[in-house]
Amino acid sequence: MVRYVIYADREQTIAGLENYLREATLERDEWPLVHAYIGTDALPEYLKFVHQNPCLIMLVVAAGSCGREAAKQIRDNNRDARMLWFSDRENGVCSYEIGVTWFGLLPVTRESVAGALDACQIQPPASKCSYSTYYNTVSE
Repeated sequence: MVRYVIYADREQTIAGLENYLREATLERDEWPLVHAYIGTDALPEYLKFVHQNPCLIMLVVAAGSCGREAAKQIRDNNRDARMLWFSDRENGVCSYEIGVTWFGLLPVTRESVAGALDACQIQPPASKCSYSTYYNTVSE
């Protein structure tokens, strides 16, 4: 299972994102669990939910100076989790300074979501898994 936590400044900016995440994650033989927090009023709840939890993927969908400030707060709140940020071109350099795992331009597309998941090392299977077993034998 992969847990995604989305913060978006406006509802319109995440149109399709949840569906793209679900589709791309299922293609990679993982099960997605998606939480979304929308609007600037939701940022404090988002920060509380992701606080120091390295076992999730944080998504930020916000542009402009408000998006930059939200991304900084989110990264400061959780330094260890993977962070994906969809924003405008002006925030590209800032994304590097903040230390995001992946940065992409708005609008969110199916292809950009797939690229973001690849950056998080959530890869589609090359083929169906074949398992090999390792036996540890101890001689007496």
